[in-house]
Amino acid sequence: MRTEAARSRVALAFAGLVVAVCCLATGGIFVKLSALDPIATGAWRIGLALPFAYLWQTLERRRDRAAVRPLDARQLLLLWLAGACLGLDLALWNVSFHYTTVANANLLANLVPLVVVPAAWLVYRETITRLFALGFVVALCGVTILLSPKLGAGAGSLFGDALALMTALFYGSYLLLVTGLRRTIASGRIMYLTSFGSLSVLVPLALIFERRLLPVSLFELWPLIGLALLAHLGGQGLLAACLRYIPAGLSSVLVLMQPIVAALYAWPLFGETMGPVELLGVAVCLTGLYVAKLGQK
Repeated sequence: MRTEAARSRVALAFAGLVVAVCCLATGGIFVKLSALDPIATGAWRIGLALPFAYLWQTLERRRDRAAVRPLDARQLLLLWLAGACLGLDLALWNVSFHYTTVANANLLANLVPLVVVPAAWLVYRETITRLFALGFVVALCGVTILLSPKLGAGAGSLFGDALALMTALFYGSYLLLVTGLRRTIASGRIMYLTSFGSLSVLVPLALIFERRLLPVSLFELWPLIGLALLAHLGGQGLLAACLRYIPAGLSSVLVLMQPIVAALYAWPLFGETMGPVELLGVAVCLTGLYVAKLGQK
């Protein structure tokens, strides 16, 4: 009976992980559909998700007394820094969609393991394996192939790709900080408190550099709600819940499908297509990422 129950949980988690990937892939779609400027859109994503993050934290407190322990100044600073990194990640990623395709922005932002693992070696002294190094090189070859058709086509699209690559740097920093914080702080509390760090970056940037900050109709509000509920809460929240029951290798493959799902969304909605060279670059890059993930310890 226990085996059957365990299999049922794994099957349910697998289905949930597929849904999570599909939700995560909507992020770029809602950003492009938003009538607001990109950084303001990111601020709304965090702001609209904030009440739900507070509810999550409240439920955690009822289940676990450790979740109500007071935080010291160092923990609060690290929580703010993690939120600020996530805010910069969203700002750069959202702007990148105005210069490059949804598929490229999603793929390049998913190069996070190539940032996190070397940084984890420096910060936490985690081992870098030969398999990871091989995957790193293959992924970089894939990125080179992906970007090669644009080298003579003007700077606009390459600028968008560069922003998406920088997204991976800031998101990787966010993950490293959260990894350390998660040892002593509950996940819901982290999500809630880091939101303020994100807003402290996104709101000033939007006020300084952008003009369209507020939705003027329900029609302009619905992409922001979709972004907060589907991409932010549905994607990230469901992903965190399901990874507990799914083997790491299988989950790695599924999560790497996000750029492909995003490309499938963008094709009918925005008419974004990829040529043979770009498709080859995507395939090589995803292969390298998968090999690198297998080499993570």
